[in-house]
Amino acid sequence: MSPIRYSIRAHVAGGATPVQALVQANRRLVELDPFASCLYACLDFARRRAVLATAGHPPPILRHPDGHTEVLHLPPGLLLGIAPDADYPSTEIPLESGTVLALYTDGLVETPGVDLDDAIAGIAAQLAHAPHRQSMDRLATDLIDHAKLTGPRTDDMALLLIKVVR
Repeated sequence: MSPIRYSIRAHVAGGATPVQALVQANRRLVELDPFASCLYACLDFARRRAVLATAGHPPPILRHPDGHTEVLHLPPGLLLGIAPDADYPSTEIPLESGTVLALYTDGLVETPGVDLDDAIAGIAAQLAHAPHRQSMDRLATDLIDHAKLTGPRTDDMALLLIKVVR
């Protein structure tokens, strides 16, 4: 994972867009021979938007201010490290005040014998039913606890919740 982190960070520091950063990280990983998924999110709170690009990563979930959730089916990109000329399209989404963006690793949703789309829908439903004034710490704990109840985990879990205020 460290070659991926260093590659992405180097490109971000140089002002790369999400697409450019994934393309360059992919080329580097092809040379090294590992592969990995990645979701790159560039958040622009001044303009209230995010630009997202994915390399085989689980889709983010967006909870709108009215409480309904949406699994963001982004245009897919290959895992990093598979093909040197892979394409990574980006998607721009609005970030209204009160929106929560959930980014997570596959460990949160992958359970042996459980359909991946069903597991993602389950997390989205939990996010939709969470109280609006709930702290992000409490919400993260509730989502992780829900995932643990659905079955044994074979991978590490990571969850990042971003709430847009004002």
